Amino acid sequence: MVDAASGDARMTAAPVGEDRIRVLQIVTWLGVGGAERLVQAAATGLPRATFDTAVCCFTERGAFADAVERAGVPVWCLGTFPSLRHPAALARLFRVIRGYAPHIVHTHLQAPNLYGRLAALAAGVPVVVASEHNVYTAKARRHVIVERWLARHTSALVAVSEQVRRFLASQLGLDPRTIDVVENGIAVEAPDAGRVAALRERIGLPATRRAVVTVASLTPKKGQAHLLHAVPLLRARGVDCAIVLAGDGPERARLEALAASLDVADRVLFLGVQPHVADILALGDVFVLPSLVEGLPLAMLEAMAAGKAVVATAVGGVPDVIVDGVNGRLVEPRSAPAIADAVQALTADAALRERLGSNARATVAERFTERRHLDALAALYRRLVGRSVGRRPEVA
Repeated sequence: MVDAASGDARMTAAPVGEDRIRVLQIVTWLGVGGAERLVQAAATGLPRATFDTAVCCFTERGAFADAVERAGVPVWCLGTFPSLRHPAALARLFRVIRGYAPHIVHTHLQAPNLYGRLAALAAGVPVVVASEHNVYTAKARRHVIVERWLARHTSALVAVSEQVRRFLASQLGLDPRTIDVVENGIAVEAPDAGRVAALRERIGLPATRRAVVTVASLTPKKGQAHLLHAVPLLRARGVDCAIVLAGDGPERARLEALAASLDVADRVLFLGVQPHVADILALGDVFVLPSLVEGLPLAMLEAMAAGKAVVATAVGGVPDVIVDGVNGRLVEPRSAPAIADAVQALTADAALRERLGSNARATVAERFTERRHLDALAALYRRLVGRSVGRRPEVA
């Protein structure tokens, strides 16, 4: 933890042998989100014979923090975003890094990629890695300028998909070959039949009604409003379906108001954050991800692993995974009619749903398992430490 008054790093991990690689993962928080779940997987799943890992959060601990600590991984939380406007938090971040003395600092998402790297470089960390999880078209110009400078001092830039790599290279003026791709991976969870039946009864979803499921934070970039606009179109065509939204966020009130204004509130179910994604997927006949911005979405991979027919917008790394008509359906972003067309076709054709779902499951099994992701990450870490110059830092 970080002492709130002094900001001192209270080291709770056992001393690390010189044959082990210490990795500090820096992320905004360990809450619900794709990048956060990848950090959790890396913190708890990398081979313990080679790696010791800790996590530093910026704003708050989040729902995953307790599970990470139960696995023996230290978690520190600064309590706010470190920045030039919050120099005390930036100083605390520096002390956490110096106290843990990592061989590698690996940052994730915009603010950690900026301030985490700056603090790691100031602390003299031998290897600094930054992951880009999304296609950020709306980055402030000042952030792009700073990231261009940071790229020259970063041991490795990592993109979660080929599309993200190409975009990041263009945005920062880099050769794409200088950016590593480590694709996301998931651990497959089995649904619990009893929980699924209880959930169906609790939300009042008839067995005869097709369920269109989506799992994502309720934020503008996830595009749920376009899915809701598809519901009146489906109803007009005689498609009896319910939209099941799992997740929460700042857009919830606006989306609830939109459902009411479209007169489809009786067909839109807001579940909030759910602990068992597999149970939500088991309810669904079709999975829809209407995002406007993506990297390589874990929820989509989970739906594919569950054998669901997926409709997803062709943004970010989604087209790197889904081949339209083979293992899912790709639609244009911001298009309620395109979503309605795809959902109507899938709800009407069980054989098509089965074929796309089966191919989707095979795609994930071949390319996107958590083990494959962690093996690629471990190989990257070993390569970077092997070529780093200078001694590994001593444990403070």
